[in-house]
Amino acid sequence: MSLKSKIISRLDTIQDQETLKEIHDWLDAFLEADTKETFESGEIKAVQEGYEQYLSGSTVSQKEASKVFEEWLSRKER
Repeated sequence: MSLKSKIISRLDTIQDQETLKEIHDWLDAFLEADTKETFESGEIKAVQEGYEQYLSGSTVSQKEASKVFEEWLSRKER
């Protein structure tokens, strides 16, 4: 029995409609996501820099980040 047949056979045993809906939604999302994302070199560099900051412990709490963001936003709105 092929893997595909095994999966179909197991799906046939599921009676719960909510579970079937979740599987259906997951399959839809999986099949729609078959296109590969491409990133600009600047985007890749920004992620690498952020990861290096994380590894070195140069991070701030969510509370502190929100405070800095709010301060930046208030200056920008002036």
